[in-house]
Amino acid sequence: MSDSPESILIDAEEAQEEGFRQLLDEIYSVVKMGELTFYPSQILKSCDPVAYRIELTDYLDNLSDKMND
Repeated sequence: MSDSPESILIDAEEAQEEGFRQLLDEIYSVVKMGELTFYPSQILKSCDPVAYRIELTDYLDNLSDKMND
């Protein structure tokens, strides 16, 4: 049984967003408060979802540009 085109697209989008989250978490430092640990990607998405979406869109645009070069 093959995956539907919609599920393949969703999987690809999730993989791209995971790449974006990993990039943020590699570039910026983890925030520790007592026993709690917060990753930069979590902080940005929770505190400013609009900025998160804008940065994600820029990241995806850059990926697309690199693929087209």
